[in-house]
Amino acid sequence: MTRPGPDTQPSLQARLISRGLRSLVKPRHITRADIPLIRALIAGLTRSQLPNGVTAERTRLPVRGEWLRVAHPRRGRVLLYFHGGGFFCGSPQTHRVITGRLAELLGYEVFSLDYRLAPEHPFPAALDDAIAAWDWLRSLGYRPDRIWLGGDSAGGGLALALMLACRDRGLPLPAGALLFSPWTDLTCSLPAYAENIARCAWFMPEQVAFVADTYVAGRKKDDPLVSPIYGDLSGLPPLLLHASDSELLRDDSVQLAERARARGVTVQLRLWHGLPHAWPNFAGLMPEADLCLAESAEAILHLSATA
Repeated sequence: MTRPGPDTQPSLQARLISRGLRSLVKPRHITRADIPLIRALIAGLTRSQLPNGVTAERTRLPVRGEWLRVAHPRRGRVLLYFHGGGFFCGSPQTHRVITGRLAELLGYEVFSLDYRLAPEHPFPAALDDAIAAWDWLRSLGYRPDRIWLGGDSAGGGLALALMLACRDRGLPLPAGALLFSPWTDLTCSLPAYAENIARCAWFMPEQVAFVADTYVAGRKKDDPLVSPIYGDLSGLPPLLLHASDSELLRDDSVQLAERARARGVTVQLRLWHGLPHAWPNFAGLMPEADLCLAESAEAILHLSATA
């Protein structure tokens, strides 16, 4: 079922972070020339310590990414994570605040994929890398029903696209997917784009549309492997969704949940109140981010125990 967020106002930390985003990020006009600077800023501002007991090990062949592990992981359990960043920025290192915390909370091995980025590598490069990672994990002996997918923002949409591609190619599907503010509609046409212009802390619609153009590079934006919300969602495993009622991408989760349920998919949607897009990236700084990750780990462990 869909559970509303708390009736109380966002925490002081959430309000301060949102205020900073409105001042520093939302007013910017983005061009292709800005992409290197944005990448450098995100890489510099998102360095975080891994939780105690969690280690990171980078890989390059046959798949680029990094493993995050605890000392005694649950045997055979893996979370394959896709970072956000609009398909043009971000990396496993910029999202360790999420992946490291989930490794700690779940006790799973976490593999964070370093997929290729646009505009140098537009669609379908990221999806091809995701499929390669899925095949690689299975070649290592991990059972599909013991692999969860995870992702935030663009990474959440990529996780969904991977599942659609696997189903359509006759490949096995994962146990489920945990998605934070997933970007599922690159046409940028859902109602929240108009309704939440003033409320969204991160973006203006034209910024999101520019990023979408950069990724699709002339391909159809309503292609289900680009915008999974337009695909046939039947047969997908359970989806755990988290979104904010004030973000531009609110309906990317709300309508995804509605369409998936109509196809018989088990969906849990947690709609939080007044938080910035993909707020689990602020874990350790925002109590709602810590709570979201803790709830998510608890839900995965529960579903895994009852599967």
